[in-house]
Amino acid sequence: MTHPRLSARSAPFLSSGTLRELSEAARAAGTGQVLDELWTARRFLDGTPAAVAVLDADLRYLYLNDTLAEVNGLPVDEHLGRPMPEVIPGSGPSADVAREVLRTGRPQTVVFDGRVPDPTVDVPRWWLGAFHRLDGEDGEILGVAAVVMEVTEGIRQRESLSRAQERLELLEQTADRVGGTLDAAEACRALTDLLVPRFADYAAVDVLDPEGTRRAPATPVPVRLRRMAVAAAPGLPEPLTPATRSGEVIFHQAGSSMSQVLTAHKPVVLNRPDDDTLRMFAPTRQRLERYRALGVHSVAYLPLMMDGEPVGAVMLGRRARSPEFTPDDVELLELLTARAATGIGHALRYTHEHETALEMQRAFLATPHIPGPGVEIASRYLPAGRGAEVGGDWFDAVALPSGRTLLVVGDVMGHGVRAAAAMSEYRSLLRALALQGLAPDRLLTEADRTAHALDLDRVATCVLALLDPAAGHAVLATAGHVPPLLVRPGTLPELADLPVGPPLGTGAGGYESRHCPMPAGTLLLAYTDGLVERRGEDIDTSLAALAGTPIAAGHPLPDILNTVLDRLAPAKSEDDVTLLAARTL
Repeated sequence: MTHPRLSARSAPFLSSGTLRELSEAARAAGTGQVLDELWTARRFLDGTPAAVAVLDADLRYLYLNDTLAEVNGLPVDEHLGRPMPEVIPGSGPSADVAREVLRTGRPQTVVFDGRVPDPTVDVPRWWLGAFHRLDGEDGEILGVAAVVMEVTEGIRQRESLSRAQERLELLEQTADRVGGTLDAAEACRALTDLLVPRFADYAAVDVLDPEGTRRAPATPVPVRLRRMAVAAAPGLPEPLTPATRSGEVIFHQAGSSMSQVLTAHKPVVLNRPDDDTLRMFAPTRQRLERYRALGVHSVAYLPLMMDGEPVGAVMLGRRARSPEFTPDDVELLELLTARAATGIGHALRYTHEHETALEMQRAFLATPHIPGPGVEIASRYLPAGRGAEVGGDWFDAVALPSGRTLLVVGDVMGHGVRAAAAMSEYRSLLRALALQGLAPDRLLTEADRTAHALDLDRVATCVLALLDPAAGHAVLATAGHVPPLLVRPGTLPELADLPVGPPLGTGAGGYESRHCPMPAGTLLLAYTDGLVERRGEDIDTSLAALAGTPIAAGHPLPDILNTVLDRLAPAKSEDDVTLLAARTL
């Protein structure tokens, strides 16, 4: 009986008179003979599955049954008359509990663990022991009675439940932290933060480089990965050379551990690898020297799989006093990285589409826009934040015959690459129709009919303004879009009062134009709804705030745009913001 951990209490099971008789007889003759003759309860105690012992005030065994003898791994005869610590080395804590019970008279229940002296069963086991002091009728302290029951299975079940709960909480934490962002770099950093220092002294997350390798090869070949995140345990020497910092591209040679993981889709664990093996998984000689300098003794690679395809891999390193990777470690790490892979895969997909859509949008908006004579323009485009997808905002200025200029600001419904592609189709369609000299209402009608006939899968809102500086007026029309702002010299800003038609692509038609006076120096500001739409706020409130913005029609157009954005643009936009300012000269 070794290494007790205190618990609660016990109950008596022998009378004090019996123990006095046993003690007196034990001093007069051999302890074993006396117990055989005088202990009337021995037949019951010998047969109980509980381990039972009676010790005198000096903790010498007066009695024990065969069950306890088997637990201790010694015959009954080798116990009797000898003190507990002498019979069972390492039983000091249990003896301390027994002495405490002798001293205070308060029963105690303890749980202690140890190993039975059986080389075929070298696993930890646990027992529950109840200790109770036995007193004589005159108050003399006679000894201690102990009953011991093995509770190994219960302890293991409890620890198993605890580990399962801990594992579940870890997996939920992984899903929340890694899957809670659409930023791929942030998702990978969240994973390394979970892994270090809990599972490793060093961790790195590499993904298949979208600018190079799109899919993992079927056989081990040199593979190009982009390092998205690294983390090191506190106190670890600086492990990051320029070639291994986040964002850098790393090439792994054919047959390397990383290449094997990406092709076989299974973990690779290297515990205490020799130099030849170390050279195989170190992609460069400099990295090999770094591993040696850090004292990394064990490395584990785990694939990040999504929809049956790898999106990257995780590398973990342990050094110094950290233990080697065990099968249980790898099993838990597989569950964790499998949960993390979904979040990272979605973030990578979103990041790729976000950047592609943004590049498409910027390319279209960067096209030179040259208005007709008598009109100056300025524009601004603010893409949505990293947590939101890029939309299909656009603007255009088309110089037309007779000195007129057509201004267009539009917004394709939806987000991402498909919205950006649809934006280019609507932009080209409106440009082509504008060159036919159609009035804004007719132009919208034809664009709606054509888009519906082409079965474009996205509808779009837009506002058109046909400026004629020589005549001093403009013709405006809208397809489900927010109204432009007009600022005439010497007057307050006002929103154009326009009949709102349906978005383009619905096939509903029904657009109307409005003629508005635009004397020289009049400012027209068109924009997309990202400027004025707020979650939980009525759009009329934001439109009123726009109309109340102090704008002087004669100020430089870039300054006017800055004023509007400073007052109205949200700090973290959930949608794109596009502005187009035009002024007649």
